[in-house]
Amino acid sequence: MSVFNIVIALLSVFSIILLSVTFFIPADSEIYQLIGYFDFSLCAIFLIDFFRQVYHAPNKWRYLYTTGWLDLLSSIPMVSEFRYIRIFRVFRVLRIIKSFKLLISFIRHNRAATLYGFVVFTSYTTLVLCTTAVLYVEQDIGNIVTAEDALWWSYITITTVGYGDFYPVTTTGKALASVLIFCGIATFGTAISYLNEKVESFKKQ
Repeated sequence: MSVFNIVIALLSVFSIILLSVTFFIPADSEIYQLIGYFDFSLCAIFLIDFFRQVYHAPNKWRYLYTTGWLDLLSSIPMVSEFRYIRIFRVFRVLRIIKSFKLLISFIRHNRAATLYGFVVFTSYTTLVLCTTAVLYVEQDIGNIVTAEDALWWSYITITTVGYGDFYPVTTTGKALASVLIFCGIATFGTAISYLNEKVESFKKQ
C-alpha cells in the first residue's frame, strides 16, 4: 500500500462520478466540454500511474496480462468507451487495504505522506468543482462564458496571480473564487513544505 495508490483510487472514483454526470449534460454545452478537459487531465495522471505500475511490478508481463491492459485502456483519452474500467483500480486498493484498522495504522505511520496526498486530492477536486460551478453560474451573466474561459480563470485564481481579464460577478461566483484562492495558498504551502522535507532528507544522506 502507498499514499500514491490511495490517491489514484480516490481520483478513479471521482473520475467515474464526472463521467456519470456527463450523461445528464448536453454534449454541445460548455460544461460538457469543460468536464472533458478535466477528464483528459485525469487520463494523463492514470497513464503515469500505468507506467509506474509497470516499472515497479515484480513480474511486468504478468501485470500487463492480468490488469495492466485494463489500466492502459482506461488511461487513453481517445478511448472513452473504456473509461469506466478505472473502477478496477479502486478494487485493487481495497484488496490491499483489507480492513479499516490497517488503513488507520498506515495513516498513523505515514502522517506526512498521507497529508500531502490528501492535499493533492482535495486541491484537484476543489479545482474541478469550483471551475465547473463558476462556469455554470456565470456563463449567462458574466464574462466567463466558455470552458476555456473557466479554465484560464481557475488557473490564474488558484495561483493567486489574478490578471483580472476574467472574473465572477455573482455572489456565488465570488464565494467560489474565495474557496479556490484559499485552496491555492494551501496547496503551494504544502508543496513548499514537501520540497523542504525532501531537501533536508537528501542532506542527511
